[in-house]
Amino acid sequence: MTAIAIWRNDEVEGNPSLWAAADSRVSGVNGHLLIEDAVKIFSLPVICRRPGPNGFFSETYFVHTLGYCFAGSTLMGQNTYLGLVPLLSNLLSATSYIPSIEDIAGQIFAYLKVTFGDYRPIGAQQSLFEVAIFGYCHRTHQLEIYQIRPELVEDVYEVTLKAHQNLQPHHFLYLGDDGATLRNEISNAFNCGSRPGHPISRAPRFVIQDRIANDESPTIGGDLQLSIADRFGLRPLAMVKPRVPGQPAAYVSYLGRELAEDLTTVGEARASLDAIV
Repeated sequence: MTAIAIWRNDEVEGNPSLWAAADSRVSGVNGHLLIEDAVKIFSLPVICRRPGPNGFFSETYFVHTLGYCFAGSTLMGQNTYLGLVPLLSNLLSATSYIPSIEDIAGQIFAYLKVTFGDYRPIGAQQSLFEVAIFGYCHRTHQLEIYQIRPELVEDVYEVTLKAHQNLQPHHFLYLGDDGATLRNEISNAFNCGSRPGHPISRAPRFVIQDRIANDESPTIGGDLQLSIADRFGLRPLAMVKPRVPGQPAAYVSYLGRELAEDLTTVGEARASLDAIV
């Protein structure tokens, strides 16, 4: 399955943000390892257009990116994301309406109910999933998280939508395996305060990072993924890692791979991610 935490981070004064951390392992039936570099935190583009001088919807008036992440069925999570991108990146409004995250979550909720209903008879227990949409809302001017998941109601699974608004510092949402244990570890990490190299504002990151490293949970592993969502959109982060522990030589890693020149060069342009130690 997976381990994902999303939490409010206030370490940059005047620019609160939502951080998200996840592992990158995907396991199959009976915990069989399938892949170690799976993406679980996605950038969800929201692009709105209005009529231009020619009368066509050719004028872009709003561009933003939100975070989309999932735990559970990889097929459900990834296929839903791939279906949503063309819809949310082609929104049209004659009145220049800017959608709220609640609007977007409502549309995703409707989409997931349909696709879950189609896949449930085929995938059975393997179709279960959790999805979170998170980021800065340009209508409410707040950081918000929306959680979508099937819940068992009178022996029937119903897809539910839950809003997390008015987020306070250190408010977090956890999705994935060993939920009770990981939630308790994250709460304890926030309560214990900062220590050298482990600021309290990033506590969930270190909890998930430690769980990946110690192999305590066989379905949580691979490498650490990090992203930050704020009023500027979602920014995925790369990791700076030492080539030899304890020595200064380092490299930039993304999904466990070194971002060498051939992986980042696109003609005369270059792919560049902010990197964090």
